[in-house]
Amino acid sequence: MDLKTFADNDFNPKEWINRAWSISGNQEKEIFVANTVTRLQLYMKQLSNSLDETTTQILTTVPRIIQDVSSLQLEGALLQQKLRSLEQQVQSVEEETGHSIESLQKIDLLKSRLENAASALREADKWAALASSLEETLEAGIPTQLDKLKEVAELVVAMTDSLEVLSDAPDYEKKRTQLELLYNRLEAAISPSFIEALTQMDADRTSAYVSIFRGMSRSVSAHRCWRRAAAARHSSNWRRLESHTLAALTRQLTGDANRQVEWLTTVLKSETPIAELIRLYTDLLLSLDPSPTKIVSANFKLCQSADEGMTMLIDLKADINEFIDCVIRLIGVGNKEKLSKATLRELGKIVYAPLREMMPSYQQLQTQIFLAYLDDPRLNENDLLENSRAIQSIAEESDNWLSSSYNRGKKIAGDAIYVYFSSALETFMTTILRSISNHMRLIETTFLTSASKGQHEGVLSVTFPASLTLETAAGLLIDVMVKWQTAPEETHEENPLFDLPVLLGQESRETRASSSLAELRRVREQLKTLARTILRNPVDVQLDKIPNLSLWYNNDALSTDLPDFALSPQEYITEIGQYLMTLPQHLEMHLSEKQAPWQFLSEVCTYTCEVYAEKILNIRNMDPLGTKRCLTDIVYLTSVVEDLGTNVTPALKNLEKSLRSATTSH
Repeated sequence: MDLKTFADNDFNPKEWINRAWSISGNQEKEIFVANTVTRLQLYMKQLSNSLDETTTQILTTVPRIIQDVSSLQLEGALLQQKLRSLEQQVQSVEEETGHSIESLQKIDLLKSRLENAASALREADKWAALASSLEETLEAGIPTQLDKLKEVAELVVAMTDSLEVLSDAPDYEKKRTQLELLYNRLEAAISPSFIEALTQMDADRTSAYVSIFRGMSRSVSAHRCWRRAAAARHSSNWRRLESHTLAALTRQLTGDANRQVEWLTTVLKSETPIAELIRLYTDLLLSLDPSPTKIVSANFKLCQSADEGMTMLIDLKADINEFIDCVIRLIGVGNKEKLSKATLRELGKIVYAPLREMMPSYQQLQTQIFLAYLDDPRLNENDLLENSRAIQSIAEESDNWLSSSYNRGKKIAGDAIYVYFSSALETFMTTILRSISNHMRLIETTFLTSASKGQHEGVLSVTFPASLTLETAAGLLIDVMVKWQTAPEETHEENPLFDLPVLLGQESRETRASSSLAELRRVREQLKTLARTILRNPVDVQLDKIPNLSLWYNNDALSTDLPDFALSPQEYITEIGQYLMTLPQHLEMHLSEKQAPWQFLSEVCTYTCEVYAEKILNIRNMDPLGTKRCLTDIVYLTSVVEDLGTNVTPALKNLEKSLRSATTSH
């Protein structure tokens, strides 16, 4: 039987009895109860006996345990005492050994100082010996034999290393200054021989000298000597040329470019060979005599015509492109060297210097070409209309001229050409504008002279088509100027060698606003006004008569009683009507559909109605018969205007109504 069940805090006797009964099988209840009680009594007796035995054992062992505990306490106290004593001994030992360690540290530091002092003394003796040896070498003269040069290089390296060891010495700065002076003397002594070796392309001697320069940490000076030698060699070859051209210079410079890069890499041990070669080209192009700019200027003066000059400039740009392409190939595929934009831009400015110098000449040439287009014999015709047509013909062709000229200019300077092209364009337009203005004044003078002589031809006058044609020409030129007044969108190049606006010295890429465009618009408005004034002149002459006609007043009573149908339009209004009726066919002769002939006709009819109404209002003392006559004239003009497909103005309609009201009241 499991006794743990009876030890649980939540033991329930009923549940335990029911569970025991359920697992007893089909046993009788009395028998099951009797057996269970008997078993429980036996278990209780066993537990009591076990408890008694355990209690007896505890009581017999407790005194011995207490004695053992006391003994352990005594032993712990003794151990604690011994530990305190041991701690005191350890502290005493630490104090004694601490003084010893400090003494050892001081001794070791003293030893190190003595060793450093001894080393410094030995290095100082070595330095003095090396300095004396280098001094003797400089006094005796730098040898030229390869083995001796190698010894000098080793001596220089040893002195540099020795100075580094003496960096903590009190007289370090003094020794450093002394070494720099010795190196300066050494560099000055070996530079001529070094340049000679470079000029002769003697790899062995050059390597020996390079070792000396590298030992002095003066590789920059070695590269500078290389540039001097290479520049002197190229300058000598340039002077010996029979014909100095940019193409020949490009072939000379690019012919040994790869060889020079290899020399810089293998012999001079340069980490930036391409940059060094570009610096060489920059220095060389500045020092050449004769300079490329001078040669180009001299050749340009030999050009016999503007077209020949343009061709020369295009060829110049092609020669520059050939050199730039070579440089691009050098810095291109497989080259890991990074070149600064400043270095490339400096070279680019020198390479493009001849073209930059010639850009004002391009502007002059382009201006000459533009002005040559205006050298048209038709512009000297005495006939007004033919002269206007000649100007219109020039205006119609101008856009093609400008396009072809600009495309040719782009072959010279790319998009950077616009600044110079626009200046030539402004001169071209100003010259045409002057011709238009002069011709407009001539047309106006001719018209006023004819009008003063009583010749009021209007649409039949030659001045009308002449002014219309000239207005059309001005409009065409305005369209051209609007198209060309804005610079084309710039293409931004990442490579400084292709940034032509900067290389050609255009600090600001903004162009001035065109003054000729505003003047052209003003002149076109003047021509528009002049053409309409000429067209309306016959109408104005007749309308001006209205206020002064005597037929409006002083009429006798008999005439006043005449019926309206007995009255006919007056001569002045029939003159106007006949003129208006002839306008459509004549306007079609001078105007295209784009110029809208019917718009002109509508404007003239509207103008006639408005001015006619104003003139009638200026009539004073109009009698009843005069009023009837006026109404008859208005009806006639209305019929003419409506026959022409337009409408009478509201002002004239209202005036007619007012006059009819007045006749009714009479």
